[in-house]
Amino acid sequence: MVGNLGLPVNRRMIVVEKLAEQFAEEGYAIWERAFEPEEAERMREEADSILELIINSTIAHGRKSGRLDILETEAGQLVRKIQPINDLSLYLARVSEDARLLDPLRTIMGDEPVLMEEKLNYKEPLPEKVPGIDCGGRVDDRFPIHSDWAYYKAQDYPQTIVSSAIAFDDCSPDTGPLHIWPGSHREDLPHERNHLGLEVIPGHIDPEGGIDVLAPAGSVMFFHSLLVHNSRPNVSGRPRRLMIYSHYPEAADMGHDVRNGPRRLEESPFEWEYQRMRQSGIFEDVFSAPVFEQSAA
Repeated sequence: MVGNLGLPVNRRMIVVEKLAEQFAEEGYAIWERAFEPEEAERMREEADSILELIINSTIAHGRKSGRLDILETEAGQLVRKIQPINDLSLYLARVSEDARLLDPLRTIMGDEPVLMEEKLNYKEPLPEKVPGIDCGGRVDDRFPIHSDWAYYKAQDYPQTIVSSAIAFDDCSPDTGPLHIWPGSHREDLPHERNHLGLEVIPGHIDPEGGIDVLAPAGSVMFFHSLLVHNSRPNVSGRPRRLMIYSHYPEAADMGHDVRNGPRRLEESPFEWEYQRMRQSGIFEDVFSAPVFEQSAA
């Protein structure tokens, strides 16, 4: 399915209705190339700027940012995730309010969507090791088989949360794409905690089942909080940046930024101080975001 805001209004509404129909049936829906190539390029540029900010701030303070999820694999360092994001990028904050996200969400929810959290899953290999960063003990960038609701329900969040994942990069089989089990949103499967996080208890879903979400940059996938998903390790040598926004229906009345707000407040003073150190010459940036070519998707 291809489309963007340049489509006539009636055509856009047809696209939105089809997305909502697929979502109701399978727990997910994909709008391929909802965003134009130049928009996806801008998103990648923003991702690079955020990565440079967070890693250089980490180095400047000798303290790993609470936003940064980085690990050491056999191939070297890999940035798994940065969260939250919107207070670091005006452009991405505006994307979270874009009609290409909100119109389908309004139709799916039957209510006004309210942003609950946002995170950027980078899965980005770093060609050169960045010294002085604690990568923890984890060596695997894969995400376990789980549903987001397994995490949300611990905070009494509504099951009606819907997430939208925007592909900044072309998602191909070797990049460790999102892997989903269509129709699994109809049941709350039991989870258990292991070293990877929460995972569906073995025997409740076929680990060999499901499908990869293979889509070009600029595509958006909407998925239910109960939809079971995971991803394999990224072995492509390129990043697989996936911007995930999660919205709840306004009727849930959860309040503003209750999930990501505390981390923003904790981390922003360190980021502002890093900027002052940089401007005054106390600290000079040592990390630049690596440059990657897009695949021929």
